[in-house]
Amino acid sequence: QYFSSTNITNSENGKGVYDKITFIGAGKMAQALISPLVSTNLQPAENITIYDVYPPTVQEIQDEYEGKIKISSSIPDAVDGADLIVVAVKPQNVCKVYEEMRKSDVRPDATLLSVIAGKPISSFLKGTGITKIARSMPNTPAQIGQGVTVWCCTGNIEMEEREKINEVLKSFGKSIFVDDE
Repeated sequence: QYFSSTNITNSENGKGVYDKITFIGAGKMAQALISPLVSTNLQPAENITIYDVYPPTVQEIQDEYEGKIKISSSIPDAVDGADLIVVAVKPQNVCKVYEEMRKSDVRPDATLLSVIAGKPISSFLKGTGITKIARSMPNTPAQIGQGVTVWCCTGNIEMEEREKINEVLKSFGKSIFVDDE
């Protein structure tokens, strides 16, 4: 599937590619995605929220982005109002995320983007109740902006939304869409 070569930039809409991007998990892969989103103006730091269970990681991100990225103390708080929710936790922690997501007031139009290895789309559909799911498989060089990310999504994600997901993913390397997992 081909996407337009037009870049969606912050200057086009004044706020970023999404109203609010929330990262559940803020480890290396999440940070590898946050950095180019902010540095290329795809998403202003002020419109990014993170939740992580490890305080030193949260503090490191706070310091790096001069307090502009919002920090949440819970998953329900973090996802409130988010139109893109990036789940970037270790696979063994995903059940806890599901439990917290089910307690959350998620926007009806929200999309969940997984960067978790080994968890199929059906797992997120069943676990979270969110119906628009994109699953991506970034490789390690994504951490230095040289990655190749293969991704797929549920059929209910329209082309305009797929373009936005593609922009987010190609910010840290090359993005390749495939029809199914």
